[in-house]
Amino acid sequence: MDNINEQFDLIIIGGGAAGLAAAVSYGKRRGSSSRYAVIEKERKPGRKLLATGSGRCNLTNLDMSEDYYNDSAKAFVSDVISRMTPERLVSEFKKLGLLCKPDEAGRVYPYSNRSDSVLDVLTNWLEHTGAKLFCDTKIDRIEACAGRFVLYSGNKCFHTEKLILAAGGRVQKNLGSDGSSYEFARQLGLECTPVFPSLAPIIVNDKSLSLAKGVRTAASVSVICGGKKLHTEVGELQFNEKNISGICIFQLSRYVNEYFAGVSNYKKPVIIADLAPDISKNELTDYFYTKQKILPETPVSEMFTGLLNKKLGAYLLKRANISGMDNPISRLSENQLEAIVNIVKECSFEPCAISAENSAQVTAGGVALTEIDRNFRSRKYKGLYIVGEALDADGLCGGYNLHMAFAGGFISGAHAAKEEKKHDKNKRA
Repeated sequence: MDNINEQFDLIIIGGGAAGLAAAVSYGKRRGSSSRYAVIEKERKPGRKLLATGSGRCNLTNLDMSEDYYNDSAKAFVSDVISRMTPERLVSEFKKLGLLCKPDEAGRVYPYSNRSDSVLDVLTNWLEHTGAKLFCDTKIDRIEACAGRFVLYSGNKCFHTEKLILAAGGRVQKNLGSDGSSYEFARQLGLECTPVFPSLAPIIVNDKSLSLAKGVRTAASVSVICGGKKLHTEVGELQFNEKNISGICIFQLSRYVNEYFAGVSNYKKPVIIADLAPDISKNELTDYFYTKQKILPETPVSEMFTGLLNKKLGAYLLKRANISGMDNPISRLSENQLEAIVNIVKECSFEPCAISAENSAQVTAGGVALTEIDRNFRSRKYKGLYIVGEALDADGLCGGYNLHMAFAGGFISGAHAAKEEKKHDKNKRA
């Protein structure tokens, strides 16, 4: 079969958050004066976008700072958010017809509380600006030749002067993220840092963990490396069969996974959880001594009644090496009570493996930020832009990753349109 050739002024690879934002931003400025396309390998664009924020799409966060991103990206992110603040991002979406609202924590959602509202306004604008959308089209290879790019997909060849790479990361392959961004970058000779899952459950070595399976409890959780506390989060801790989870754990997972990915300078991490964060160690000790005094015949198995979930209590007693569950608590020694208090206030977990990619929300690592300028344009290829999860810039939960994806899309699309207008003006001159 003969090759089918398609010619465009701009092609965007990836119909996710960054790619769609780039397409809309470019199309609003160029419209019918340019021929451009979005190429998406899935049957429909925006599959991962629809799943974000538990289907609500947390677009950004009013509490925005470079401190919520990986260390190597802080300077780059600081510049981006100085130009695309949360307020400006919300304003950009309002211009597209999407109304948003923040919650009490500053997380910003569409007013409808539905992620499909975000996807709908973006795809409606694609149609309005005349973009050509190719779905179910997988790019196999990219070549740069004489200031242009050639994209190969089966028997099709796409030719373009400008290319925005927005093909996503490597986690959640069921939603289309297969790591192709990094392969494309390597085909073009660009540097990539090691990639690994982030914002994910942490797999731990704990044979007793199943005793607390399904339990959710408030906790203050820290990651410790070589005796140094790197980060602490407060939130809901969830116990599973072989891992611990919850937003507070997700926020710590990058430290753990970069260790197992072999890119960390720290020693093996340990997770320490305070399972009664609002009660001091002395207060907890007094609580147990008082219970032992006024309810001496209470069985050991009921030690945590009135304080913590019963399943969690059974797990903690096991971890504290307390036996004789039918014995009265009056028989517990001072050392045993101290051990119970310690396990509540300093419950340690030993991570033992990198998180599963299909359980993670975002990919850490990617195309090195030294490869692009502040407008997300490649320093090596004048017509290439790289945005979204393909880049080595990842943030915490709370809208930070989507903010960078949308910001990169809006900025790169606007810059590509501006450069094209300059080119048109020079040609006329």
